[in-house]
Amino acid sequence: MAHIRKLEEQELIKALRLSEYAFQYEVSESEKEERLERLKRHEIWGEFTEEQLMSKIHILSLEVSINEKFYSMGGVAGVATWPEHRRKGSVSRLLKKSLLSMKEKGQMVSFLHPFDIDFYRRFGWEITASMKKYNFEAKNLFIYQDINGTVERIYKDDNLDPVKKIYEYYFKRYNGLLKREDYWWTQAIFTKGFQAGVYYDENKNPKGYVLYKMKDQLLDVQEMVYMDELARRGLWNFISQHDSMANKVKMILPIDDQQPFLLKQPKIEQEIFPYFMGRIVDVNPFLEQYELNKTDEPLTLHIKDSFAEWNNGTFVVSEGKVEYSENADKQQGLQMDIQTLMAALIGYQTADFLYDCRKISGSKEEFQKFKEGIPTRPASFYDFF
Repeated sequence: MAHIRKLEEQELIKALRLSEYAFQYEVSESEKEERLERLKRHEIWGEFTEEQLMSKIHILSLEVSINEKFYSMGGVAGVATWPEHRRKGSVSRLLKKSLLSMKEKGQMVSFLHPFDIDFYRRFGWEITASMKKYNFEAKNLFIYQDINGTVERIYKDDNLDPVKKIYEYYFKRYNGLLKREDYWWTQAIFTKGFQAGVYYDENKNPKGYVLYKMKDQLLDVQEMVYMDELARRGLWNFISQHDSMANKVKMILPIDDQQPFLLKQPKIEQEIFPYFMGRIVDVNPFLEQYELNKTDEPLTLHIKDSFAEWNNGTFVVSEGKVEYSENADKQQGLQMDIQTLMAALIGYQTADFLYDCRKISGSKEEFQKFKEGIPTRPASFYDFF
């Protein structure tokens, strides 16, 4: 008889072996101890039959920034099933168990990197961040004149405070960014071969950084974060100074970036790719923290969530408070599913677009009230798990 339970510490090797098989990589013996130590941070649920692990799911306890407030987030990772146990509903049962666990711990949202977007949409997740990828030849690089700041190189073992300070500035600019703890910076950001170039203004204040790797004549820029235009130019000059080393440049930047317009030859290879997905785990506390409607005129939301039944029903928001009802009048208020609510409130899609394409239905008066409660801030996500 199959049953679901948490993996014990001595069973972490089972999770690692399944990951190696499912994701087709191999951890060397010298790296295995460190990898198992990292897994101790994960809450891992498995479905077993006669104590044989059939499938598993990892939950990482993290936080993300939405409207400059931090929300406890359950990061879903490492979802895998041995081939002989696939297509039997195991992952569905594990996802359900993981959502219940997140709800009990007060994790209001959940993020994941999908192998298949449509698959996870069935369980209430929706795209919450897309990124832009640029590939262009180094001959497109150029130098801005009269930039008086300086750039200093920072490595994994250096003092990372300047980089952290700059990154946290982006909480004002984007929704959905991960709050990075110290261990995350060293384990997940400054990975093998990557370093940072930090731009300091004339007063020696850190104002921007690029996270990059230079290898095989490719300058690979994974993050470019800046606090003002001078910092952007200073970082661009730093990138351009690699023109004798690099034949090509690759850059990963947020969805609203306009860098190609500034190039000498803007006709470059550009790709917009859906990157991460998110879902609201528990609508009631999420809406209370979000403060969607601070007025005394109630805003009524009818939410459909076919996978997390506690979110199914009507939520009346007024003066920052939320009341839940299972059997409210559907003729009043707005109707949408849990995926649409997430896309709108995190800023991945505009409320206008979602209303026009009928992902949101209801009166224009109610919609206007809903729309006015959403700050204009796009969504982004640089990290991976």
